[in-house]
Amino acid sequence: MRDSVREYTVSELAGLAGVSVRTLHHYHEIGLLLPAHQSRGGYRLYGQAERLRLQEILFYRAFGLSLAEIASVLEEPGGAAGRLRRQRHRLAAEAERLAGLLAELDRAIESIETGDFGMTDQLYAPHSAEKQAEYEASLVATYGVEMAQAIETSRAAVAAMPEGMEGLMAELKEVEAGLVAAFEAGQTARGAAEAFDRHRALMARMWGEACPPDAYAGLAGLYESHPDFIARYERLAPRFSKWLPREMRAYADALRP
Repeated sequence: MRDSVREYTVSELAGLAGVSVRTLHHYHEIGLLLPAHQSRGGYRLYGQAERLRLQEILFYRAFGLSLAEIASVLEEPGGAAGRLRRQRHRLAAEAERLAGLLAELDRAIESIETGDFGMTDQLYAPHSAEKQAEYEASLVATYGVEMAQAIETSRAAVAAMPEGMEGLMAELKEVEAGLVAAFEAGQTARGAAEAFDRHRALMARMWGEACPPDAYAGLAGLYESHPDFIARYERLAPRFSKWLPREMRAYADALRP
């Protein structure tokens, strides 16, 4: 029988796809994958179209999408090929980003193993226009229009500063050195309050607006979730990327009334 007219029972399709019958029943219940029809005996039967739809669903599951997100993606126009092509572009971009992160981690490992921490000076070189645009686009994609407005405000604030971006990076290097010293001394935010005061004040200057406790705690979330920041802070000191966001939140909590 040709595949175009072949029909599969739920157990046959589950076996072909490497999933459980229970999974297919669940997909049916939530409307994600409906059988083509039912046999006279009441058995679910799936055709080639359903088999291809299941393959697409499993691709999206492998990409890390939730079932609700998959249902939304499946409503996008362009057919399965168009939808998968868009996912391929996203994966290719993610692979490129991860390759860059791996390179950063390799450099961090090298600096730790050789004791050559001079390369951390590279962290304070202003980004190229291309890299900055890429980074800003990533933030806007993640945090939406409010982030786009915040970036514009920050850009205007930096442009108005006599010292410019290079001066800010020099100050950031000094401020972060104080935080690293507190970390290596085993301090918490309570004992290193002055270092965190300086860091929060610098963030406010760079943003061009106040940095209230909630915003500072939100920045901590970005530091611990964005691979670029994780790699950056691991290059400053091993395990610093874990300590800094945790203590930033503790510092922010202490500021709240």
